[in-house]
Parts: sequence; structure tokens; C-alpha cells
Amino acid sequence: MISQQKLLVYCGIDVSKSSLVCAAIGDLEDHHRQFHPGQSNDLGIVGDEEFVVRSFDNSWNGTISMTKWMCSVGVQTAVMESTSSYWCAAHAAMEQQNIKVVLANARHVKNVSVHKTDLKDCVWLAVLLRAGFIAPSYVPVGLIKDLRYAARMRTTITKEITRLKNRCHRILDSVLVNLGLSVVFGRYGRDALLRALQGEYDGLTEEQQLVFDRVTKVEGLVIQDLLSAIELNEERVKRYDVILGTIVERLEVENEDRDVSLLATIPGMGLVTAISVKAEIGTVERFQEAGRLSSYAGLAPRVMQSGEYRKIGQTVRVSNKHLRSTMFLVAASCARFGPLKLQAFHRRIREKQGYKVATIALARKLLVIAWKMLKEKKVFEMAYADGLAQRKQLRMRKNLRRLKKLEEQYGDDNVFEAIREVLFRQQREPFLTELT
Repeated sequence: MISQQKLLVYCGIDVSKSSLVCAAIGDLEDHHRQFHPGQSNDLGIVGDEEFVVRSFDNSWNGTISMTKWMCSVGVQTAVMESTSSYWCAAHAAMEQQNIKVVLANARHVKNVSVHKTDLKDCVWLAVLLRAGFIAPSYVPVGLIKDLRYAARMRTTITKEITRLKNRCHRILDSVLVNLGLSVVFGRYGRDALLRALQGEYDGLTEEQQLVFDRVTKVEGLVIQDLLSAIELNEERVKRYDVILGTIVERLEVENEDRDVSLLATIPGMGLVTAISVKAEIGTVERFQEAGRLSSYAGLAPRVMQSGEYRKIGQTVRVSNKHLRSTMFLVAASCARFGPLKLQAFHRRIREKQGYKVATIALARKLLVIAWKMLKEKKVFEMAYADGLAQRKQLRMRKNLRRLKKLEEQYGDDNVFEAIREVLFRQQREPFLTELT
């Protein structure tokens, strides 16, 4: 039984599609116990510590009953894994009752046990939460949440349009090899194709008319349905463009958040792409440094080290795939039309390690610049120029340190003074104080 004086302040929740298994435990200080070697059992709790397990349906009534039970036993903080979308309803219900919810990555809280049960999973989560070993995942709220939903849905529709166009191209290539239309899905090409499938050959050559005579009724019907589906999805994209524009305007007016306008100044990143990047990043303040943002996007290389052995491997795969794919496309465009220095950076890596590695490296560089832009509220030209100036100063300081060593080694002041004058003429800022 639970002592009335002791509150079970921590709760672990094992989430599935149909059920929510909860385990509530108290604070170690309330039980006057500490962890000792060999004292914790297979559930992760200490000795005969008091805990309570309850199971609820993963439904609206079930989440209400769960929150009432948590309030009755004194639960203040709960933790659950981000299992598909089954956690969303329970997360919202606990937030309404002012219960702090920590969303954990399932890869980071995996329990090494011979037998895996819901009871062990939820108790293990509660123990990790009490020990402070769980890094909470980011859950967008408010306008950022709406922006993310709308941006991801627009991306999904765009991919569907591309899939439909590719399928239509395959059919056209199989029966209309000599169609002769340069842009099939442009306004002229689509109208000409629909008229020809209906038997109207105005504006087509004799060769094209002979080709259309070979199209069967079933093939023509499939092509017409694909064109109708493409047109319908294009209308859906336009509706989401209006929704995204409205949300961005509200961010600028209500929150004074102009991150989208800043991101749109990056070469290769249009307005829609900037909205997608903003939706995935959320608030840049949650990334203390640019490296964490790169790791979040899956653009940072993995490091494997053991003793003196250290290897830098491929990029991190457990990441935000939406931000990763978006930045890859931005980098691919910037490699062709961006600043000359960034093009040279991409070309230099591409010649050694291939196109994909070079594009990922450029995407990481652009994301680092974007982090600096959002932190300092600067457009791309200013942030990129500041970065170039800083790297130039670092190279200058490095060269001066090398010259110091040469002076100490050879003692040839005349040669050193000549080299120093040449370097000073190439730099804007004097570095005489570093030589004295």
C-alpha cells in the first residue's frame, strides 16, 4: 500500500496504440535510500521501494482517467517515448492538468533486459526520469506547430505531384515516343495533350497525329486521370501556400519573428524552402551552438573514439529527415548558383570525395551560417562576410605564429621584417601587437 505521507512524483508511461501503462515512483530522498552496488532489482528500483502500476485505454476517456489518477497520487513529472503518434493525446491531456511531460527518444532509453514487458519499460522510464538521464525531445507548440504541419503537408503533396508526373511520363514514353512536345506539363503541352486524346488534332503535325492514333482508349483514360490528379494536387499546393503565408505574417506581427525573411536571403533557398527550414528548426535559442543544429539535421559526421583510435565516419542517420533533405536541395542549388567561394568549396570536395559528400558538406556549412544569421538577426551577406573576415583573421594569426617560430629558429630579422610588411599590406587590421 502507498503511504499517505509519501507522494509518487515521477511517472513512466509505456505507450502503445491501445493502452497506456503507467508506473509511479517517489523521490529517493523521501525513502531515505541511495543507490548501492547490487541493490537495485531488475525493475530498476531500489529494494522494496513503493511504486504503483496502472493501465488505461489509449482513448479520450482513458487519458482523462489517467490524468485524474496522476493528480491523486501526486505525480508532478511524467515521461513517455515518442511512439509514432500514439503519445499525442496523452501528452495534451497531461499538459492541460499542468503535469510536466518529458518526451524521450526510444533509442536513448532502451532497457537492456532479458525479458521485455510493459511493466519493466514504464518503471525503467520512471527511474531514468528521476535520475535525470533523459534528454527531452522538442515538441513544437502554437504557430510553429501549425507551420510545421502545413509545411510538411505541402511537401507531401509536392512529392505526390512528382510521382504522378513520372508515371505519366512513363506511359507517354511507351506509346508516344515521338510526341514532340518540349514541356508536357506546361499550359500549352497539357492542353494539346488533352485535346489530342479527345480526337482534336488542331496545331499538331501529321507525324504527331499518327502517333496519337496508336493510343488505345484505356491508355488515354489513364493519362487523362493522371493529368486531373496533377491539377487537383496543384490546387491543394496553392491553398497551403496561402495558409503558410498567413502563419508567417502572424509570426512577424504577433511574435516579431522575422526568421523566414532572413533565411530567404540564403542562395538557393526560396520563400517556401525558408518556411520549411523555420518550421523544422523552431526557435534557434534551443541550439546553444551551430554544431548541435548540424547534428539535429543529420549533417554532422559521427565520431568513434577508443583510446588513441579515433575515426570520423558517416553522418548521423538518427536526425530530422525533413530538415536534412531540405538543406541538401538548398546546397545542390547553391553549388551551381551561389557565391564563388561556396562553389569552389563544393568543387574542391567533389573532386576528392564525390558529389554527394560535397553537397552534404556544403549543406552543413549553410546551416552553420543560418544558425549565425538567426542568432544575430543578420541577412546572409552580412553573416557570410563576417565569417569570411573571422577566418581571414585566424589565418593571419596562424601565419604570424609560424613566422615567430622561424624568427626564433633562424634569427634572420631582415627577412622576417620584409615578410611581415607584405602580410600587413594584405590585411585591413594591424597585428603588430601580437609580434611584440
